[in-house]
Amino acid sequence: MVLYFVIAFYLRVLSFRTQAVQFSISTSSLTPISGKAPFTISSNGALAETFFMVFGDLRSAEQVPLVVGHGGGGTHHYLKSLSQLTEENSIPIILYDQIGFGLSSHFPEQAGNTSFWTVSVLAEQLHELIKYLGIEKGYNYLGHSFGTVIGIELSSQPALRTGLRKLILWSPVASMKLADEMFQKRREMLPKGIRKKLEGHEANGTTDSKEYKQAMTASQHHNFCRLEVWPDELLESLSYSSKDGDAALTLFGDSPLETKGSVQNWSALKTAYNITVPTLLLNGHYDWSDEAMTPLFWAIPFVRWVTFSNSSHLLHFEEKERFMNMVSTWLTRD
Repeated sequence: MVLYFVIAFYLRVLSFRTQAVQFSISTSSLTPISGKAPFTISSNGALAETFFMVFGDLRSAEQVPLVVGHGGGGTHHYLKSLSQLTEENSIPIILYDQIGFGLSSHFPEQAGNTSFWTVSVLAEQLHELIKYLGIEKGYNYLGHSFGTVIGIELSSQPALRTGLRKLILWSPVASMKLADEMFQKRREMLPKGIRKKLEGHEANGTTDSKEYKQAMTASQHHNFCRLEVWPDELLESLSYSSKDGDAALTLFGDSPLETKGSVQNWSALKTAYNITVPTLLLNGHYDWSDEAMTPLFWAIPFVRWVTFSNSSHLLHFEEKERFMNMVSTWLTRD
């Protein structure tokens, strides 16, 4: 499984009923409102619920709401600090969990079913959540890591992107093939000692060993989160990985070196040209996206690309103030 998309790979609320859309969502950023939005999966008629958390007032005309999509294998928890945008700029923030992850519906009976766990069903989920919250006439979207794949699907299809004003793709790639290639390059750039331990255990089939896990953790401090001490929100998100394995394994596969699941053939090389909203691309200098996102820069008509020189995959932790300023400026300026 490509580590680029699987935030929870290594560590393997108040809910409202269906009429919740009728309530007035107006809170301070320190007191978010949570709920579960119902929707029916079109491919098989299964009933599902999307857990969401709202910071700020969705009914306010002051700022356009921002919907935030988490990375693959992750949950909304590691993105809670984006509520700073609500505190400082009055931007309503909506976090949610993709189905199969966190506090949204799980479908363990669909484990291994690649026709069920697809990018399309996750894009459908996002589209239905936007309608449920009543913001389909005007919203922005920020996707992180695998959340960018869902954002690209949404924004490149006219039937789905109605109401989308601006797009932020944070650590995206243009295709899974490019992601795999870039991950291999980043692996080769690791310190020799770490790289040898990883390669040795992978060759011998001993990836369950303590030494391999320690080497994996060390590699994460190079290209995932370079902070010496990881924030509690990130650790909370990682704690869900053992519960969310069915969906993650089906989507991304079980290989530490390449994508093997249902998203392995995903590509935006032919669809990114259809993204017509202003788009901001963000990544870190030590991240494993880098060259894999270059085709997006050339394909999207209205685009800006900013690389954070002291960060890897989690810019909002590694260079928090610069990240918040960059995002808020992009969202609030004309």
